[in-house]
Amino acid sequence: MQITATYTLTPDEALRGTRAFKRLWYALSVLCGALLLMGGLGRIGLAPGQPGPGLFLAFNGLLLIALPEAVLRWGRRRRGSQPYPPMEVRLDDEGLSLSTTATEGGLPWGAFTRVVRRSGFWIFRVGPSQAVLVPERALEAPAAADLEAFLRGRGLMGR
Repeated sequence: MQITATYTLTPDEALRGTRAFKRLWYALSVLCGALLLMGGLGRIGLAPGQPGPGLFLAFNGLLLIALPEAVLRWGRRRRGSQPYPPMEVRLDDEGLSLSTTATEGGLPWGAFTRVVRRSGFWIFRVGPSQAVLVPERALEAPAAADLEAFLRGRGLMGR
């Protein structure tokens, strides 16, 4: 297998790709935040003379609900108007390589725990908090089919 593709991420794509990769952690944070918020409001209702602990719980629940998205948006804003550089991805029998005009790096297939297609991205998971995100639009249909067959053969392609 030998696939080479070039693409440039937009800021919106980078945000959407990160959301797709972190979706389980987002859901867990929002669920825990909602539980804390309900517990805090219930505590305020049960002890109206002492709202402090209930307000503390409710405030922390709101933080857990809002913080993941706020952190992503802050990171995007911090990047400013600086565009993402054009990226070249090379996929072969040895692994995945990425290069820009300034940097180059790669990983062997053994470094990946799982690869999934979600929300318009190929998500090459390296660990629970690391992944290489490649937009699906970067690969033409025949190349995507070849890559998927190759990954299934290696047992890396997930649901």
